[in-house]
Amino acid sequence: MTYYSTGRKGIGGVLRQRPEDFVVEEITQEGLIANLDLQRLDRGEGKHTLAVLKKTSRDLMPTTSLLSKKLGAKVGFAGIKDRRAVTYQLISIDRSVSDDLPLNMKNVELKPVGRSRWPLMPGELRGNRFTITIRSIEPDAFDPQSLLPVDWLPGYFGHQRFGTTRPNTHKVGRLLVRKDYEGAVREFLAEPYGGEPEPIHQARSALNETWDLGKAYQNFPTTLTYERNMIKRMLATPGDYEGAFGALPKALLRLFVNSYQSYLFNLALSKRWELHGLFEAGEGDYVAPLDSWGSPSRPIRSDRSNIEKLQRMISARRAVLMIRVVGRETLLNGTDRDIYDEILKVEDISLEDFAQVLGMPFMGTLRFATFSPMDYEVIGHGPDELNQDRMKAVIKFSLPKGCYATVLLRELMRPVDPSAAGF
Repeated sequence: MTYYSTGRKGIGGVLRQRPEDFVVEEITQEGLIANLDLQRLDRGEGKHTLAVLKKTSRDLMPTTSLLSKKLGAKVGFAGIKDRRAVTYQLISIDRSVSDDLPLNMKNVELKPVGRSRWPLMPGELRGNRFTITIRSIEPDAFDPQSLLPVDWLPGYFGHQRFGTTRPNTHKVGRLLVRKDYEGAVREFLAEPYGGEPEPIHQARSALNETWDLGKAYQNFPTTLTYERNMIKRMLATPGDYEGAFGALPKALLRLFVNSYQSYLFNLALSKRWELHGLFEAGEGDYVAPLDSWGSPSRPIRSDRSNIEKLQRMISARRAVLMIRVVGRETLLNGTDRDIYDEILKVEDISLEDFAQVLGMPFMGTLRFATFSPMDYEVIGHGPDELNQDRMKAVIKFSLPKGCYATVLLRELMRPVDPSAAGF
């Protein structure tokens, strides 16, 4: 992420000192806010229960996996929410669930709200509403003007797409795409990063130095479920690095490669911005009209017959330029072609490399070049009760699906070290 959309001065500050500082509420397809105040939502009479899941400081996939085991039923969800946060979202459970079900799961609440004929699938949401507290702002750096609404933002994938305490999800994905399975295993298990808790950092460092998997299985904390499962698999089949990834959920494997695709997109977006800006369409580019929620609808390929009309729609903010997220079926043409040709050359990969990664194809798609926040408001600002002689600010806003709140927060805060700033 190279550029900012405004020239304003950042306020600095820190996110997520408490989970309650970062609240995410999903907006359902019906436009309802999914939280514990939601009374009823039905999508026909069927076997699936619709419920609001509240979680605090928990990863979504391990949480839904454990929930699925406890309920003896499949759990579906529309979007992955932040871990270091209080999050509310709609989930589906393919059985009847009562209101008084004892979950016995720490930092998890479940409220059934209705029935559905079908399970919830990824992407079946309109967006998310955020209530964010930025803390530890230096008084000299605080300027209320810096909290004014931002007209538009680049469509970057945010920091959490790649990991914050361990920013290597895309690195594992890169190694998998290159078929360097041993390198991917070592990066996933044994590469230490400074933001991790000390016991985890020490366990990874020891494995990195010795590659003693037996000792690592004893030393890795039980909270590292995925790592321990992979180590156990490696102990059973030594040297089978590709097979070791069979110990991980497919959703996580896809996340590795999707993260790498996101990294390539961010590179391409920055280069496109540098060379051409993000509001100019060329022949062969794709442009998508925006719906009432600011989400792109069906993309239209620009050519000589329609490019002037599409350009007027972009200028009026009724449409948005789309940029390719590369995969096996990506056809590189238009302005993206030269940009991606250079990126793929530097990365030493081809589009064909995405055809089969651990038995899964990654076809590619399109993503918006820009997006705009909705319903933005500053709830308040003043002394920070958690940090002496510092300020805090509380903001609230909604974003269309697929957009990252941290991209907006990056614009406001301009962090020197995103990890230290709580990104």
